[in-house]
This record gives sequence, C-alpha cells and structure tokens, in this order.
Amino acid sequence: MAGLCALLVLFCFLPGLEIRAEPGCDVFALMEEVRRLEAVPFWPGFDPQAIPVALFDDQNTYLFNFPYPPKGFRPVEDRSGVFVFEGRHPSVLGNRRIQIDGAWVATSVPRSYSPDTGRMDTISEMAGIVIHEKFHVFQALHHPDWRPNDALLLDYPLDTPESLALRRMEIEAVKRALLALKDRDAAGWARSALDIRRERLAVLSEKYAVYEREVQRLEGIAEYIEYRAGGRGVFDAPVINGFAPIAAREMGYFEGRWIVTLLDRMDPGWKARIEAGEFAYLEEELENVLPSGLEPNGFSPDELRQIREEAAEAMRKKDEERKRLARNFQAKLGTSVEFVAKSDPLRLEMIDPFSMEAVSERRMIHRRWLILKNDDGVVEVINRPCLTELNDRSQIVRLVITGMSRRKPVVQWLENAVITQEGVTAVFKGVKVSSRGDWITIYLR
Repeated sequence: MAGLCALLVLFCFLPGLEIRAEPGCDVFALMEEVRRLEAVPFWPGFDPQAIPVALFDDQNTYLFNFPYPPKGFRPVEDRSGVFVFEGRHPSVLGNRRIQIDGAWVATSVPRSYSPDTGRMDTISEMAGIVIHEKFHVFQALHHPDWRPNDALLLDYPLDTPESLALRRMEIEAVKRALLALKDRDAAGWARSALDIRRERLAVLSEKYAVYEREVQRLEGIAEYIEYRAGGRGVFDAPVINGFAPIAAREMGYFEGRWIVTLLDRMDPGWKARIEAGEFAYLEEELENVLPSGLEPNGFSPDELRQIREEAAEAMRKKDEERKRLARNFQAKLGTSVEFVAKSDPLRLEMIDPFSMEAVSERRMIHRRWLILKNDDGVVEVINRPCLTELNDRSQIVRLVITGMSRRKPVVQWLENAVITQEGVTAVFKGVKVSSRGDWITIYLR
C-alpha cells in the first residue's frame, strides 16, 4: 500500500493541461491596465484591488498581490509584491478561480486572439477577463451558494425540435428587448422572453431549471462586469445557438449579461438588492420590475414558422452528427480502457463544460479535461477523448478511453491498477482487471 500512496503523491504533481498563451504576453503591462480599469466601482462591496492574481504567459507563472511567496515561487527583482514560478503552476489551468495556500486567487492565461469574437482582443479586453475572474473570487467569498452544479450537465435532457425552437425564440426576444428604443417595447419583449422561458423550463425537472438560473447569476453577472471593464459592447460576441446540454451553460453567460443590462435600464438599484438578498435570480427581478398587466410582444406567424422549421432541420443534423461522433469514438485504433464502477460510482471533480458533447441520453464524450474519483482512487484524462455513462440515478458508472497506443497501458500489482501515460493518469485500489484483445476492463469495487 505504500507504493500506492507514493503513486498518489506523484499524481498530484503530474503536469496538467497543455495550456498555451500568446507568445510575448506582457503580464506587467496587463496588470497595469487591470489596476487602471478597476479604479472604477463595479459592484457593491467588490474590491478587486485586494484580490491576488496568477497569470501564465506561456513561459512562467506570475503571482500578483499575494502576501508572501508560496512554495515554488520566488520574488521578481524590481517588482514589489510579484512572485514567479518557473513554468506553469499546476493550479493555473485557464481563466478561473483557484486556491493557493488556502487563499482565493483569480487566474488567467492571457490570449490576444479571442475565439468568441474572431478578432484580436485589446489589452483592455484582456484586463476585463482578469477582472471577471476576480469577481468570481468575490462571489466565492461573499456568495458561496452561487455555484451551479455542473455535474447536472452529464444527464441534462437533450433537445427536441420544440425545446430548441423555444430556446431560439427566448434568445431573440431578449435581444429585441435590448435593441428596443422605447421602454414599453423593451418591456414587452422582456415579457415575451420570460413567458417563453417559463414554457421551455416547465418540461424540465426543477433541478435543471435551477441550474440555468444559477449559471445566469454566477457567469452572467461576471461577464457583465468583464464587458463593462473592457469597454465591450453588449453584442460584441456572436450569439451561440447551441444544443443541450452545453447550451444550458452557454446561455447563462450571454443571456445573463443581457438581462442585467436590461435591469440597469429598468431597475438601477438591482445590484444593491441582490446583495441584500431581496431576490435570488436575475429573471425573478426582471419579472418584478415589468409593469403589471403588460402584454407581451409577439413574433409574426412567418417568424414562428421559420424558427420552428430551422430548429427541426438543425436537430436532424445534430442527431446525425451525434451518431457519427459515437461511431468515430468506438472505431479509434489502439487499446481501449474501460472503468466500471457500478457498486461505488465515480464522482465528478472537474470538467471543461465547453469541450464535451452528448452522444445520447446520459452518455457524454469529453475532449479536453475530466477528473473523476471514488473512495478507492482517481482518474484524470487530459486532451484525449473519453466517454462517461450514467445510470438512471444520475451516477457515473462507466468511463471509456479509446485509442491508446500502448498495448498494455495498465500497470497492476495485487489488486491495484495504475495508468500514467498518454494523457491518462489513474490510480485505484481494490480492482479486478480483465482483457479481451485490445479492450481492457477495470472493475472498481
């Protein structure tokens, strides 16, 4: 068992995701811009200047505004309060909040090119992203219950032509509310959007509806602050007409940002009220500020017919795409490793929600990053496709990794199994392993 413990320790320090920033990113110029922008008050009680930041510039990791150099960091000469870690610090995986030595830190991997807008970001826009992550730290400290459970994405119901059409109508109605010149037209389209949203969410279990509201609150507000700080327009990124389950998270960003922009117009005191706990969700407050008895604006019959026809065709193509994705995953050459965990299901520790795709109900392919655990071990899959499968109780009971080049990637002794290669790191005790050709099954107890 000592050998297993040693491997578990080794696992903690294995390199994580291969994250690359734009070469030549000047993190010091970026932080100067962050400090300039955050001098403007964005939110009641939010003091971004007090929050530490870690930036990876494709060579080293720089830590700003931390009280001392944590393990592995050293002071930067002529830069007071700045510490450097050679290479990428294992915790700095992208734009997110993390903890270093028990303290919350905002992290970013600055990139000058934005895949969202399809153009080069300005330094102010990159600084806005840093402030976005700082606001997530504020949320963690002041609103720890504002954290949606991303595990719900693994079995979030797939779209039907009708649910997809309703989502597209909802998005278009909020967009028209924002574009309306007259307050009454803005309110009418907001009323329409809320009515469509209520209809769309009514067919889902309450936990999924709550998840969507929580993503709106967490990410929509943070992105709203990012856009304000970075000088970006409200429509400065393309609308994503995606598919469930990922659409449930994608919408939280831009629709949440749109709703709070509407609240700025209709209810200037909304920030203080949500901080005081007077309401929980953004759509709840938008509902409250709309005039009573207001008639919703409506789409024309031709618009409704077009939206429904386009949604039906989009779903047909998506179904074909999912079938191809499943076939291609199964057909990968090489060794496949299957983890079966029916008696002690695996728990989700971390996912990249924007790099996964449902191939059927409760079966999801992950392309970038996945960490699962149970009481007997942990498995991390980085930058290679794998598939999770849930049972009817929404528990992860199966993980499949295909296309491994090594014929025997699993190292065994007694009842322990270890994999440490090809983007897969797994350490489990109390297992049984069976092989059949190029297929290896690891049964977890």
